[in-house]
Amino acid sequence: MKIKTAFLQLSVALLILAMLPILSQAQSGHKLSSKQGNFIITFPGEPDFSADEVETAVGNLMMYTYMFEISDDAAYMVAYIDYPKYMVEESDDDVLLEAALNGALDSWGIDLDKIVQETTWHGGYKGIYCKESNGNTYTAYEVILVENRLYQIAILQYGKSISQKALSSFFESFKLKE
Repeated sequence: MKIKTAFLQLSVALLILAMLPILSQAQSGHKLSSKQGNFIITFPGEPDFSADEVETAVGNLMMYTYMFEISDDAAYMVAYIDYPKYMVEESDDDVLLEAALNGALDSWGIDLDKIVQETTWHGGYKGIYCKESNGNTYTAYEVILVENRLYQIAILQYGKSISQKALSSFFESFKLKE
């Protein structure tokens, strides 16, 4: 009987050791490398992709979105849109970033007068980041302008604040491809 128990314990131990690479991969999330989007980021799980035509002040443009929903109450997103080059050349980059940031936060009911912004840099390109809440809505949001492409990176969560671990593992994993 002792031999059967020893074999059973050894089998369980070997099974756990064999699964460690799978478990560590699951904990590290889903690394997304977008060739068309020219970026890399790690989501908590595999995101869904959509490409939708959206109406903008300069006409209808395509928005490409990667979204992973943890639940009905929490979602991670990276989206990008390419504005016409002439529009970006004729505009102020800070004005475009502010408009994108304020438009998203306003749509989520965040009080724009209370937001605290941080300037970020990605490969020499400027971005604006903020982490805000409004009652039951918590968000971390960043916009980055790379030439005529606007990236939007966001976590939106209802009911509880976003953990520092979730913030850093998602936002810090965003990298522009060279």
